[in-house]
Amino acid sequence: MGEAVPETQTPEAAPILSVVLPVLDEAADLGRLLVEIRAQHPPPGGFEVIVVDGGSRDATRAIVTEAAAAWPALRLLDNPRRLSSAARNIGARAARGRYVLYLDGHCALPRPDYLVRTVALFEATGASCLSRPQPLTDLATGRWPRAIAAARHSPLGHNPGSDIYRTEPGFTDPRSAGAAYERIWIDRLGGYDERFDACEDVEFNHRVARADLAAYCHPDLALAYRPRRTLRALFQQMARYGRGRARLLARHPSAIPWPLIILTGLPLALLATLLAAGLAIGALAAAGLTLLYILLLAAESLRLESLTPTAVRVFLALGTIHAGLVLGFWRGLPEFGRFRAPPAAGRTGTAGTAGGTGGTGMTGTAGGTGGTSTTGTAGGIGRK
Repeated sequence: MGEAVPETQTPEAAPILSVVLPVLDEAADLGRLLVEIRAQHPPPGGFEVIVVDGGSRDATRAIVTEAAAAWPALRLLDNPRRLSSAARNIGARAARGRYVLYLDGHCALPRPDYLVRTVALFEATGASCLSRPQPLTDLATGRWPRAIAAARHSPLGHNPGSDIYRTEPGFTDPRSAGAAYERIWIDRLGGYDERFDACEDVEFNHRVARADLAAYCHPDLALAYRPRRTLRALFQQMARYGRGRARLLARHPSAIPWPLIILTGLPLALLATLLAAGLAIGALAAAGLTLLYILLLAAESLRLESLTPTAVRVFLALGTIHAGLVLGFWRGLPEFGRFRAPPAAGRTGTAGTAGGTGGTGMTGTAGGTGGTSTTGTAGGIGRK
């Protein structure tokens, strides 16, 4: 027999890490992100990159196809269902690495050893899940994105108990920010519930927590994310999150979103005041509650941005966040019964072979070190 070839140079050898990118219409950022990933120092054992596309109508697919022609470690797979939950399952099915790291197409890697640190933290801590901070400020370019990022970093714009903006390392509850996993646990826990089109990661992380798997968060894993560019896009995002939170509450009754419940209770309290106290007194009380809410948002906006035009935009962004979450939550409540039941077969899980059409199907070890291409396709994805 001939001399054994090192794993990092063996085309057939599985890499240590699989990077999965669920994308939909991410042409604005995806090319830059792929360059950042390819420039990464490879961890021992190498890495592969799997882009799962949900039918993008912009140049997303062309960007990936062009990059894959010169990068054997990169594959493009299709997601006919378009949902991010389905894309995550497709990526997990196709992944060959021991660890799976999920990245969104509109983020940025802040350091050239990001993948090395990911693998090192898995192995040094013994964790089965890694959580990461996801600041929005680094990619916030323009007046509205900067204001939206400031609002989302506020305690009034995001749950202050979340690890999304955490700065200290340590073991943690995975539910708010789990994003990388030992691949075996994605399969054992049944994969992502494909009925979800938002909060699918939070729902899966609840099962990670329920399985009592160790989760670790470290600031070295922080990713810069691009905030929404307009109030309309922010509202749509928050409405999806609110609806997802209602579905999450149905699947996991202990996951009570208290800040959202309080927000939901505010308009109900206004209505109850009107009905109980009579029109004149009720209207006065409702006006007082509304004024207190406005003053709260105004005070927070001034705290963040002082007396500047940006403070006005932050004020509007905070109101948009709350309106989107509440209306989305209300929209999700009629679905409560449907989501109380476990998902039907075929709507979750990663068992089986990947299916679908249109994948470039190229695989190999990272960094272009001797990888050869093989064909294969899988199924597609949606955007967070």
